Amino acid sequence: MRRTILSLLLLCLAITGYAQADGFNLIVVGDPQPQTEEQFNRLEKDIFPHIATIVEEYRATGYPTAIYLTGDNVWDTLDLMPRLKGLFDTLGIPVLTVIGNHDHDRTTVGDKAAAVARYEEVFGPRNYATHLGKTLFLALDNIDYTSYSDYRIAVDRKQLRWLKHTLKQSTDTEHIAILMHAPAYNYRSDELNDYARKILRRTKGYKVDFITGHRHLNSTADITPEIIEHSVAQVGGNLWFAPMCPDGTPHSVLTIEERSGEWSWRYRLLGESAEKQIMIVEDNADEVVIRIVGWDKKWSVEWAENGKDMGAMERTDMVDPDYRYYVENEADYNDMVMGHLRRKLISFPHYYRLKRTTENSEITITATDRFGRKYTIKSE
Repeated sequence: MRRTILSLLLLCLAITGYAQADGFNLIVVGDPQPQTEEQFNRLEKDIFPHIATIVEEYRATGYPTAIYLTGDNVWDTLDLMPRLKGLFDTLGIPVLTVIGNHDHDRTTVGDKAAAVARYEEVFGPRNYATHLGKTLFLALDNIDYTSYSDYRIAVDRKQLRWLKHTLKQSTDTEHIAILMHAPAYNYRSDELNDYARKILRRTKGYKVDFITGHRHLNSTADITPEIIEHSVAQVGGNLWFAPMCPDGTPHSVLTIEERSGEWSWRYRLLGESAEKQIMIVEDNADEVVIRIVGWDKKWSVEWAENGKDMGAMERTDMVDPDYRYYVENEADYNDMVMGHLRRKLISFPHYYRLKRTTENSEITITATDRFGRKYTIKSE
């Protein structure tokens, strides 16, 4: 316990110093969630080195850098928690975490304190506040846990009081980031979850960014012009059983940069340049289909054929072709796992399609994100 308290103090001191900077770099790692030794080894050997490379790139910017793990740091195997923390601590930068449903002690029933005890022993308190650059980061626990199969997505009154009190103490803050495991936004009904409305009543007047995980999908919700949610896909693919998430997102992280108080962000495919945001998923003599890695409704996509401008590409919903192919042709697991993989064969909105006017013509596709950054890919 003494070691945990000391680590937390060092973490808070390190990040508090960042408040003097006019910006930061944040690498958001969605639901690491190793359950077995084999999965932890894959995290350590196949994924972590690429995250470390991004950290080194960010060191060169001169801005402070931190990691944020979106919860489900492990998959019920609580003995892996100290190793996971130790792994990310080797980066030498602050590591922020929140608790996920799989970070609770599944042997407990009706005893929240006991269920979270191991998490708090390793990672520290579930509620904390700290600055990065000009943004105040606030961690909340939105897993109202009774048992492994009985939990709600909610934030209790005690945390809401803590949130209100903390904001009163931060009079010079205009922008806050709320860190939680499960999303604030309901992406099926296209509206805020009720508990998130309670949070926003206490953050009225602030610019708010929620940063969450849990769904194993990439989504960005523009709730209002001043309120956004970034829901981040699982870094290791779909529960380590597929090399990509159901929306086709390969191993990736969300990177957020603050410069002079202004945020920008994009998804970073591990092992790839930050400029790779377009992936061709179908390419034949007549048609090309692409996937935008970190798509949201503010992206635009144009194309040219043999050098001639052809205008905007048609956005379309579809089941991800790469994920479908993997599930139907390569995945080889027991019936329970295969059932889970097949249930995720659902449509997503981040695809664009074009029809060639000439077979096998040269196609140039240019996508522009909400920040005006352009990305280009060619198909010949």
